[in-house]
Amino acid sequence: MTQDQSQEEGFLPKIAIGYFLLILLGSLLAAVLGGLFAMAIAIISPEFIRSLFSLAHEDGSVTRYASTVGMIWGVFIGAAVSGFSCFLSVVLKIIRLRIEHRSHPPRPEHAEQIVGGNGG
Repeated sequence: MTQDQSQEEGFLPKIAIGYFLLILLGSLLAAVLGGLFAMAIAIISPEFIRSLFSLAHEDGSVTRYASTVGMIWGVFIGAAVSGFSCFLSVVLKIIRLRIEHRSHPPRPEHAEQIVGGNGG
């Protein structure tokens, strides 16, 4: 095992953690945006939200309910989009590695001994 291989093996968990944090951050950001968007709709047209979710007037604040539902859908959509984008970046990285591997085939370590000879 060469030093490059050991560095690469230590690098892979860092990439996985980075992708996980990217998915987490993306889904939380989407949840906040979804909650704000639903809250804005509830402020503009509370009748629309009441009819959309079949809410009665006694159920409480329509704005709070809409922001909660918007945050939940934001988490789902954000996690799906972030996961898909990370999946695509992994696929592109694998393709890039395959192309580099084909253009630069690995050279055996003992090739220098074979080509140089032992002088005898």
